[in-house]
Amino acid sequence: MKSFIIYIKGNTKSEEYANVCLDSCRDKFSAELFEGVTPDTLKKYEEKYNFTRIIPSRVDHFYHENQKLFHTKKSCFMNHVRLWHKCLDLNQPIAVIEQDSFCVRIWDNIQFDELLIMNFTSAWKQKVFKHLIKNKGAPTTHLGLHEYTESPLPYTKPNHLKGSLMMPGTAAYGITPKGAKRLIDNLFKNGWEQSDYFINTMNVKIQYIDPEYFTFKLPNLNMSHGKNT
Repeated sequence: MKSFIIYIKGNTKSEEYANVCLDSCRDKFSAELFEGVTPDTLKKYEEKYNFTRIIPSRVDHFYHENQKLFHTKKSCFMNHVRLWHKCLDLNQPIAVIEQDSFCVRIWDNIQFDELLIMNFTSAWKQKVFKHLIKNKGAPTTHLGLHEYTESPLPYTKPNHLKGSLMMPGTAAYGITPKGAKRLIDNLFKNGWEQSDYFINTMNVKIQYIDPEYFTFKLPNLNMSHGKNT
């Protein structure tokens, strides 16, 4: 599967992490580096992809309370939009990988429908979910390919997405042209939201697989929170 590793060019840590990820993909995935958007380059892509934000939403809150974080979140989201369009242009499934992911097994051409979480076991072990898992527990994981129907991460903002199940981060997922089209159509119809909030079970069919294809080996750079940028 053609795979794209998102990183920030010129950021030493980001480049280092991305190259570790790229090396881990060798002989497992057909991977290449994909230069990410930053707040400094965002305007260029806003001119190409003109969409509004969902109101109310998490990013609408950032828009009013923290413009720096808002533009950082939109830059991260724009990377996914660009890759969804690339998926359509290639007319084949692709993998969207973030710089701090680490490949642990070879792609075996599993046939998924729209979107596949490729790090489902590792995702729930992230520090950001520690308190959530302690209170609600992690979803039950079954071997093989399954639909994502159990999660402690429901979307709670009072808009049309309320009640859907959100992604446990966007560190590693596969997307088909069918799934990419659904996400793009929903984006331009309803507006954008933080990446892992926008990719939810209302906007696209989500599946997961166990054993996973990617895990985490390096500390999270927290670049989507405006750090290390």
